[in-house]
Amino acid sequence: MKLIFELLTEKEIQKIHNASIDVLAKTGMKIGSEALREGLGKAGAKVDEGSQTVYFSGSLIEKTIEENRRLLENGKKLHLLNGVTSALTGGTAIAAKVSGGCEKYLDWESQSIRKADAKALLDFIRLGELLPEVAFVGNPVVMKTDLDGSGVPEHIRRVKTAALVAKHTRKPGSMEVWDIREIEFLKEIGTIARGSAGAFAENPCFVTAKETISPLFLDEHSGDILLELARQDLPCTIIPMPISGMSAPVTLAGNAVVGNAEILGVMAAIRSVCPGSPVGGGTISGILDMQTGVVSFSAPEAVLQDIAVAEVHQRLYGLNYLIGSGYMDAKYPNSQVLAEKTMKYFLTFLSGRYSYPVGLINSGSVFSAEQALVDLEICRYIHAHFGRGPGPAGFPEIAELIHRVGIRGTYIAEDHTLEHFRENWFPDIFDRTSYVSIEETGKKDIYENAHSRASRLLSSGSFWELDAERAGEIDKVVRAAEQVLS
Repeated sequence: MKLIFELLTEKEIQKIHNASIDVLAKTGMKIGSEALREGLGKAGAKVDEGSQTVYFSGSLIEKTIEENRRLLENGKKLHLLNGVTSALTGGTAIAAKVSGGCEKYLDWESQSIRKADAKALLDFIRLGELLPEVAFVGNPVVMKTDLDGSGVPEHIRRVKTAALVAKHTRKPGSMEVWDIREIEFLKEIGTIARGSAGAFAENPCFVTAKETISPLFLDEHSGDILLELARQDLPCTIIPMPISGMSAPVTLAGNAVVGNAEILGVMAAIRSVCPGSPVGGGTISGILDMQTGVVSFSAPEAVLQDIAVAEVHQRLYGLNYLIGSGYMDAKYPNSQVLAEKTMKYFLTFLSGRYSYPVGLINSGSVFSAEQALVDLEICRYIHAHFGRGPGPAGFPEIAELIHRVGIRGTYIAEDHTLEHFRENWFPDIFDRTSYVSIEETGKKDIYENAHSRASRLLSSGSFWELDAERAGEIDKVVRAAEQVLS
């Protein structure tokens, strides 16, 4: 079975591209970084220093896209490193992400939302390491208290979080960067975790994307961090978060144009200073719910807006692209979040992206281990239904089998059943037992089952750990960071 999903026609893709160029030429974009404005001026853009507004010619944007693509054709890799979005992935396997940068987590036993602490972070890291469908363990929460219960100062939270991740998983992912000085320490931890500078360069970790401020503003802080990432040949990715009806026009096309214009503007800005560094893009868009005045990331329009820009980048620019598949509106594990997750993951699957962020609720602000396991079950469910064909068994043999068993016969004792029944999908936490009573059914709630499975996994006592020598090297990096960043 092969499902093909294309949202836009070729003409619509070209219209979004043309409108994006028109916006950058006429409206321009505010670029807060002096270094980026200087680079753009040298590249031929018109710069108004008083308002920090840059006006981009169509030829500059077209040249930027072409040269970015040419870098990849000549062997450069476009690393799209972000924990709450999904990129195009090779093959058909689930490559889930345990990440999110959350400040809080759901404690199932007490049914309370708690501030991020190192003990919970360690449990989430270990869970990601143990689950075969998880390929990426970043920062599900950013610790506020250490394993001994002491508070972690703000300036060292991200470095300490990266250190704990590096010591307890072979799947290190992304990490927030709030201070340009953090980059060097996060890079050192990533290099130690990967085993060598070469291995880190091939598969970088512990940095992530930055965001524009829609509409059409890249602030100085984010711009300078992106520029430093590019200068160090680290993943350099910009992810706008345009909100339809608030920071972007209310239509899908309008949102797509704002998001795409911001990405192209930032791409041109970074490449005007670092022409040898590829720049990637993505969007985490939403809509303003006019009934409540609250932003929705799970509205059907939100993921379609992201896919629209993704198709422009894939089909016109020849570039991979991140879509915002991780944020959900539901505030607690319940039926609403199941509907939101299934919808968003299915469209993500149809777009060719299997790197699903799992465990996030409440617009990406809270992480839940139970939700992560339920999310993985949904992903497996989708892949089982739509990710395979009818199987290898030949149709002549099937016809012969049906003839042999005959009318009103049973297949339970057939060798064919024994040989092939394991090809069917069997759930880990969905309930397929027989009905006994309402009370018994309630005990088998999917989230209770997920909690039981998480508890079993985390009580096994058999966890991977980095060797003592490299763990000691990471501790030295953390101590150095504490001195420099304080």
